Amino acid sequence: MTLLSLLLRGGILMYVLLLISIAMIGIVIEKYWQLSRVTKANQALAAALKGQNKLSDMRNTLSQHERSCPLGIMLDKLFNAQTEDAGLINQSMESAANLELHRLEKGMGWLSTFAAVAPLIGFLGTVIGMVRVFMRIQEYSSVGVDISILAGGIWEALLTTVGGLIVGIIAIIFYNDLIQKLENIVKNMQESGIEYTIRMRNLA
Repeated sequence: MTLLSLLLRGGILMYVLLLISIAMIGIVIEKYWQLSRVTKANQALAAALKGQNKLSDMRNTLSQHERSCPLGIMLDKLFNAQTEDAGLINQSMESAANLELHRLEKGMGWLSTFAAVAPLIGFLGTVIGMVRVFMRIQEYSSVGVDISILAGGIWEALLTTVGGLIVGIIAIIFYNDLIQKLENIVKNMQESGIEYTIRMRNLA
């Protein structure tokens, strides 16, 4: 039996799960590409700044990378601060980092939603299928019920639960992995922020 035939036997909710799967794949590909690009850009800036001990050189390097990565946007608040108040500078850096984090998190909520909703849709499909099976039992109770027909109706009803669980499990695996990658980016940015804040104070 082919995958297409299973989809047809599973009912309309299997098509809903198929649409969710397509949307999930699109989000996952886009987020992995985005996080990979951001990680490489942050690493390129960190490598370019490494070993530089002059503030002017740091600013020139930052100007070349500033808008290409979250780390550059955050460090710009430090290197080109219009105040010497350390508290205000830290707040400005934190605010910039949070804005970039919010941008990177865009779309992640859908993965979490798919992970939660897909099994429920599958269960709903199974419940609907079981209702139909019992309606057949009632309809043919007077003339006898063919057990093979009932068995076929039951396994067809269970198809949506299987599909929903598969989609939900895959979604939550990718969601957790992407969250881990995002947390690593944030951690590295925090460490860089602390490092260059100390270096700025030493150069002042």
